[in-house]
Amino acid sequence: MNRASTSALLAIALLPVAGAAQSLMPDLDRPVWGPRMRITPFIGQAPAVSRLERWTVTGPGGGFSTDFDVELGSGPVAGLSLEVLAVDRFAFIGSVAMISRSRTREYSTEDAEFYNHEGSNFLMAKGALAVRLREAISELQVHSLTATVFAGPAWIREMPKDDPFADPIVLEPLNHWAVNFGANAEIPLGWNSLAVQAGLEDYYTWWNKSEFGRRNDAIFAANGFTTNSLVDVDPSHMWLFRAGLSFRMR
Repeated sequence: MNRASTSALLAIALLPVAGAAQSLMPDLDRPVWGPRMRITPFIGQAPAVSRLERWTVTGPGGGFSTDFDVELGSGPVAGLSLEVLAVDRFAFIGSVAMISRSRTREYSTEDAEFYNHEGSNFLMAKGALAVRLREAISELQVHSLTATVFAGPAWIREMPKDDPFADPIVLEPLNHWAVNFGANAEIPLGWNSLAVQAGLEDYYTWWNKSEFGRRNDAIFAANGFTTNSLVDVDPSHMWLFRAGLSFRMR
């Protein structure tokens, strides 16, 4: 066997080893503040949410006041996030998510009774400003861990689930506004274009109390009564835990 043939066979034998070594080489050519774009489909879980509703209803015959302690059940989450690097470490994040919450429970202080409903689906959309954090780049490090903190406005559409015992008026969708803030952490995989991302975020929600009152008056009006319903509701924290596979583009 001549020298050229021996060299060719040796090169072929070493190809897998070279490829493995290359995958273990530090990515020194990576952008300082991470990829230009991240697209991340995710799934997760939303814990139960509580809110206190203080009602005052007046009519021709007088009025009454009562409180409702409302608990929105927990439920699974699915969604999609898009992150685009803007300037230096600053980026923009836009995302949509759907929560399917289980049964809603209400407790009335007036009659000390519990009322159960079928729950609601929540469609949530946000646009946030993000700041990227990173580990210092080292020649001995194969991949660097990154994190992102973010905050911005959010829109929430609550869609009650079908309930044969509920008035059709209260099954109509309604909208709320929120402020979203949270953090993501990202662990790169063997390929620079893929990473596992985990996140924790909060939708601090202002409930649509004027719509709550309008619907209550509409129900009374359908039964021949004229009322004026005032509802006071404190904002609530709507937490969301999620994880997904991030597709990274330079």
